[in-house]
Amino acid sequence: MGWDMTIEQPDGAGDPDYRFNAWSMGPAKAAMDRLGMLSHDHEAPWPRLEDFGLTMAEVYAAQRPGAPEWPEPVRAYLAAQAAAVEWQAEQPTGIPEYKIGHGNDGWLVTPAEIRAALIALEGQPESAKAGTMAEDSRWDEWIDYLRRAEAHGGFRVE
Repeated sequence: MGWDMTIEQPDGAGDPDYRFNAWSMGPAKAAMDRLGMLSHDHEAPWPRLEDFGLTMAEVYAAQRPGAPEWPEPVRAYLAAQAAAVEWQAEQPTGIPEYKIGHGNDGWLVTPAEIRAALIALEGQPESAKAGTMAEDSRWDEWIDYLRRAEAHGGFRVE
């Protein structure tokens, strides 16, 4: 199990991909949390199939290759799902904890969320990094990735 991050607008961003495996995600999130880079906002409400009069089997059947054009309830459900994964707080205070290291739902970590996380990091004394992944050489790669992603539309988590 792992999490693949992909920069949303990769042109000119350098390597658009970054990956955390199950072993490295925990220490990275712990360091980010300790350094004030994560927010613990409530996530956007996930659309409920029953609100669209659908079952998961109907959604899967509509999406299979060769299926006819999607019925309106399926299109509406998938649009609501896309809106949920792209949602951000009005005033982001960091990268929402639920967007990284949980599911692989295609969450969009927005430039504003990344910017808030980087501002929080910059405000920390070096001593705050002691004993965390922030002392690891891979940490610098992650921060560089965040800076590039901020300038290129954010990144998706899959």
